[in-house]
Amino acid sequence: MTNKFISSIWSFSQQTLDTYHSIHNYFRWLGKLPPPLVRRLIKMYSRKNELILDNFVGCGTTLIEANLSYRRSIGIDSNPLAYLICKVKINPFVPQKSQINYLIHKIKERCKSEKDLLFRVPYIEKWFYKDSLIKLQIILDEINKITNEKERNFFLLALANIVWDASKVDSRCVNHIVLDKNKPKIDIIKTFYVSINELRNALSEFERYFNRDIQTDIILGDARNLDFLKDNSVDLIISHPPYLGQILYYNIYRLINDLLGFSYEEIKRRDISTNSLTKYMNDMQKVFNEMYRVLKPQKYVCTIIGDTRRDGGIVPTFSYFVNYASKIGFKIMDIFIWVLTRKAGMNVARRGNYVDHNYILIFKKED
Repeated sequence: MTNKFISSIWSFSQQTLDTYHSIHNYFRWLGKLPPPLVRRLIKMYSRKNELILDNFVGCGTTLIEANLSYRRSIGIDSNPLAYLICKVKINPFVPQKSQINYLIHKIKERCKSEKDLLFRVPYIEKWFYKDSLIKLQIILDEINKITNEKERNFFLLALANIVWDASKVDSRCVNHIVLDKNKPKIDIIKTFYVSINELRNALSEFERYFNRDIQTDIILGDARNLDFLKDNSVDLIISHPPYLGQILYYNIYRLINDLLGFSYEEIKRRDISTNSLTKYMNDMQKVFNEMYRVLKPQKYVCTIIGDTRRDGGIVPTFSYFVNYASKIGFKIMDIFIWVLTRKAGMNVARRGNYVDHNYILIFKKED
């Protein structure tokens, strides 16, 4: 595919980021790609009705932008929380106010009499005020009684969205959740109601633009094993894997996953987040092997990755990717530098230095 000249330095202003659909901003997903970046890649390296794969789909940015650009898409993630987020976003369901009011009424009535924990989750009581945890469990219990899957998923995501605020977790933490003993208690039911309406408004707006006749799928799976996809079946891959040692997804979202009843051990087993370069590259080689297998000849993989700082030095992860991808048959076509505008999460200072840029590696399968 031939593109007109475009700068190798990519930067997106906050004003540009704020012009995109509000559904992108619902739920704090760490390491999220900016929608303008994803849309640019989609338009540069694919055509309408082609199939796009995102093998680390996270909160669903690629699925949304692909749909709005009239491309079919499949998203894969090993984290059930990401799966839930994407299910809600790509199956826009907006509950009636009567449904919301009925659920809130039932929750309030139970909160008047329930004074004990409904179930025990190992270690979780440490992270909540007891009465807050009781209310969260009542909310979850009432949501799980809803038989309509779309409606149930909607309210589950609205609940997941408030867990961090409802807990004693320091909101500035990344990777290892840290207890903030001075964190003020919130009004659980009121906050849940606000979360419901924020999600409802975002989905109502997005529903007007969502193309329901375009294939948009989410799969709970493993990027190292795409056996449900045939060889040479995908037109474009956008891959944003976890960065080496930057965000341990199985850990940072454990509180939410545990509360929702998802298996921590299973999530950790599937997650390639790690501080070990050897383990990371062993897993990423499997990821690249699968990307090469499912991608059509003459098509592209766009991989977004950043360096890792350790003791003031750089671990150039992108160079390992380029070396291995070239070894198995990919041709490196371009490298763009995405300049980060915010210093948060993965960009925290290390001995006075910031990792303030990411690499966008463009590979082509020629055979």
